[in-house]
Order: sequence, then structure tokens, then C-alpha cells
Amino acid sequence: MSENVNIDLSGEMNATVEKKGFQKYVNDMELLLQHVRSGAGPALVMGLLATRRPWTQFVATDNFKAPPSIPRLSRRFYRNVEYFQANYLMVFLGLFAYCLITTPLLLIAMAASFFGYRKLTSGPNTWKVGGWELSKTQQYAVAAAGSMALCWLAGAGAVLFWVLGATVTVVALHASFFDAEALPPSDDPEQFPMIEQV
Repeated sequence: MSENVNIDLSGEMNATVEKKGFQKYVNDMELLLQHVRSGAGPALVMGLLATRRPWTQFVATDNFKAPPSIPRLSRRFYRNVEYFQANYLMVFLGLFAYCLITTPLLLIAMAASFFGYRKLTSGPNTWKVGGWELSKTQQYAVAAAGSMALCWLAGAGAVLFWVLGATVTVVALHASFFDAEALPPSDDPEQFPMIEQV
């Protein structure tokens, strides 16, 4: 009494393995760069800033403690970077704004570069050098070279390294010493286990 039953099992199977640790952050950064290239950068920044945590929680001095061990330090660091990422972005933007305010020549150079770029993209411009007419790509190359030279003269390199260095220092100190156990519990309990293995 056996019947022949034909079941179609053809198709494709895509098994995605969830990355953990540093590889997860590399994949997230690749995804972020794809969104920025597609023109969704400002929306991503505004969405990230909407997840900002209260500043009273961010600077609560009662929650700063030295980590008891190196494994706890790394788990604490990753959890704090994930939880306070919008606050860390605000710290970066604040330090950048401070540098622009205290370096007026850099502010003028950036404004000139911005308005030069707007002028190039506003319509059909024809530049002639000697007897040659420059293509749009060549115009962008000349404008980029002029903008970089202007920013170099204004000291943009020093400001960039100061802002990045100050931001990395503030973020590393805060993420290392802010006690992650004082934070609300994570949605995924396996993501950042706070139990130290002995």
C-alpha cells in the first residue's frame, strides 16, 4: 500500500551565520558606508542622534568604577560603546564645533570650499585654461586640490588630529570606567554577559 509521493525540494538555501565580536562591528561599518554612499547619511545621523541617552545617566559619577579584570573591561567597553554611541557622536560634534569656533581661518576655508562645491554643482559651468576647456571631472579635481590647499593653509590637519585624539581619549576613558552593570538590561542576554568566567 505504498504510494509514490513526489515532493519538489529544489531551491536555494542561504544560511547566514551571525557574526560576533569585532567582525560584527566591521560588517556594521560596511553597511553604514553603503548607506552613506547611497545618500542616506544625514538621515542615519539624525536617526542615531534620536537614540541619545540622557546626559544625567551619561555623566553619573556614581557609576564610574575601575574594572575588576581585563575580560570585564572589554565587555564593559563594547557594551558602553553600543549603549552610548549617540552620546559619543555628540561629544565628537561638540569638539569639532569647538575647533571651528576657535579657529576662524578654518571656518572661512570650509565655507569657501562649500560654496565652491555648490557653485560647481549648480549648473553647467565651463572653465577654460589656455585654449582647453576643462571637463566636469577636471573641474572637480581642480576644486578639490584648491580646497585641500586652502584647508592645509588653515591648519585643518592639526585640528583633525586634535579632534580625533580628544574624541578617542574621552570615549575610551568613559567606556572603560563607566560601570555597565548600572545600565538597563540588554535585550540579548548572551551579547554582553556580565558573569566573569574563572
